Amino acid sequence: MNSTKKCTCGFDINHPKIITKTNYSSFGWFLFTILGLSAKPYRIDYYCSECEEKIHSTYEPKILKKNVGR
Repeated sequence: MNSTKKCTCGFDINHPKIITKTNYSSFGWFLFTILGLSAKPYRIDYYCSECEEKIHSTYEPKILKKNVGR
């Protein structure tokens, strides 16, 4: 991951104040919410919990696999 991107607060994606938001396809949401099965997200966004600025998005399969079901 590229940790040089920072929010206006000065935090990069490795800082504890940065939160992740997983984005699922419609089928992924169906599996996750209705059936209770883990689904792989199609994108992960990184947001600052202080200023709520989105500082990074990733579609990397390796990172997406680490966030299955979150």
